[in-house]
Amino acid sequence: MRRVPSASLLLVASLALSGCFHAKKPEASATTLPALAHGLIETLEAEGALASAYVVDARTGEPLFKHREHMRLLPASTMKVVSTASVLSALGPDYRFQTPVALAGTLDGGLFLGDVLVDPTGDPSLGSWRFAETALACEQVADAMQARGIRQWRGHVRVQAAQDAEFPFGPGWAWDDAAYAYSAAPTAFVFRENVVDVLLSRQAGADCAQPPTIQVTPAFATLTAVVQVDLSAERPSLACVRQRGGPGVRCMWRSPADTCPRSAAVKLSVDEPEQLFSACVETALLKRGIPRLPLTLEAPSAPAPLVPSPLVTLSSPPLSELVKVTNKESLNLYAERLGLLFARQLTGSESYTALRGALTDELTRRGIPARDLRPVDGSGLSRYNLATARGLVGVIFTSLRERYGDALLDSLPVAGQDGTLATRPVTAETAGRIRAKTGTLSGQKCFVGVVDRPGDDEHPRVVFALMLGNMDDGTALPANVAFDRFTEALVTLPLR
Repeated sequence: MRRVPSASLLLVASLALSGCFHAKKPEASATTLPALAHGLIETLEAEGALASAYVVDARTGEPLFKHREHMRLLPASTMKVVSTASVLSALGPDYRFQTPVALAGTLDGGLFLGDVLVDPTGDPSLGSWRFAETALACEQVADAMQARGIRQWRGHVRVQAAQDAEFPFGPGWAWDDAAYAYSAAPTAFVFRENVVDVLLSRQAGADCAQPPTIQVTPAFATLTAVVQVDLSAERPSLACVRQRGGPGVRCMWRSPADTCPRSAAVKLSVDEPEQLFSACVETALLKRGIPRLPLTLEAPSAPAPLVPSPLVTLSSPPLSELVKVTNKESLNLYAERLGLLFARQLTGSESYTALRGALTDELTRRGIPARDLRPVDGSGLSRYNLATARGLVGVIFTSLRERYGDALLDSLPVAGQDGTLATRPVTAETAGRIRAKTGTLSGQKCFVGVVDRPGDDEHPRVVFALMLGNMDDGTALPANVAFDRFTEALVTLPLR
């Protein structure tokens, strides 16, 4: 599927001079956006940080504020805006993943001899607890089998053509992230977001130096976990890494010797979601009194017929809802799967090479040059991504002019209300008027979004990006505070 470049989507740099500012007159102690922004940036750069900012009118693209807007930094999770906007542009907000499930075998007097076949489509929400319809995937399969008159079965749950690369992580991902849910591999088949919940616990009075009890949820999940205890730490913490050369994880539970915490919880990624799905279906069938009989030499699994019989199709929520959880909760797995879906639509391939090429072509269509955005993955986990504030602003600016613009806008966290901005402070003037995607990597903090300016007839809405690099934990002006002050000024202060 080839996209035809659209001249109407090229970024516009208006030459018109600004008119009168009609917003509420600021208090005498207030200043203008440029004065406040330059003060914030000078404070950050004086401590060795890198700062880049760009603000444009959402209707015309007229630049309203800029500071080192061409400087390339790591976009981190703001890259999700690029991948979600791209897939929305290609498929529209109403697209749904459809995962077919079929039976391959024979039914004889209530005994099904054969396999349950699943055709993977890359649906990141299959089996997810986030949506009522996806959480019931295994029950839907079990109900359909029961409706066919199956009372017993002997066979397997098989996910077809789900062989992924030996190392199915994105290029430039950090190895020490691999054990955690936020870095779950975007495999061709995804189930329950490729994660399990792990709870470590000690009974009252138990020796703190002894390994804790490990509880894995869901109960049918299998995970090899080795937990060691360290009682010499200054504060409690739980850190896990994937074991090299084999499955499972190794965790270190640290705490002071005199603290001895009783519990700790973590979400960890799994290597084989196919096994997790198979165990889930088997559990759902048992709840309905349909046992899976053991395979024997005398009664092997029946060979699959040439044409499997369709059983049920598992449908995802609409793309608009998947994009919403992707951006509001900053879900890396969803962003990668949606990005790879976009690549498949344009190139027929789901490789990261195809993704990089497809996103680059899409950015070119929007009039965003490669020097402003160099995408490598869909989530921003890669340390190889590069972006400028100008490039990120360009993605949102062009998106607002397309038919899916409202869906992308609705997916951005709202300051003080939801997602990754739920805890940010707001005032009566700013509440509900700041929408932004955040991005965080070590030493990097980025924000890109849309701000509404009530009462300003000339610039009622602006698109902005604020990118900070070389940040240090001891910086006098924390990144989130800089964002709060910058966006409040975007709502309340004159733009010139």
